[in-house]
Amino acid sequence: MSLVRLLPAWLHAIADYAVGLSLIVVALAVHASTGATATGVVVGATVLAVSMLTRYPLGVVKVLPFTVHSAGDYLAAALLLVAPFALNFATGDPALTAFYVVAGVAVLAVSLITNYQYSPRRQAVQPAWQYSG
Repeated sequence: MSLVRLLPAWLHAIADYAVGLSLIVVALAVHASTGATATGVVVGATVLAVSMLTRYPLGVVKVLPFTVHSAGDYLAAALLLVAPFALNFATGDPALTAFYVVAGVAVLAVSLITNYQYSPRRQAVQPAWQYSG
């Protein structure tokens, strides 16, 4: 579900890999509590795995429809926003909590503006009015 379809699939794919990698790297780099570190590593690894399995420009195996991938985006955003408070590391690891909340809001924002109607066949067929030659 998107509010508007502004973001193309290829740009969403780049954002997915950037978010997944940054969650893992930051979680491991800051030497935070176990719950805080595990949140970044697990959510980051899941984002990367889902991205690799998605039928979109940077998918590797391409078994998940992009529309199904969108449910994972919303779940990742919810986990990032809720985990610091549910796992009780919000006060002990405030910097990582802020990072997860910002990342969760960013994932939610990207999800709300993505065009999830990507299809490789649709991309391959270019309307006559777009030809420049």
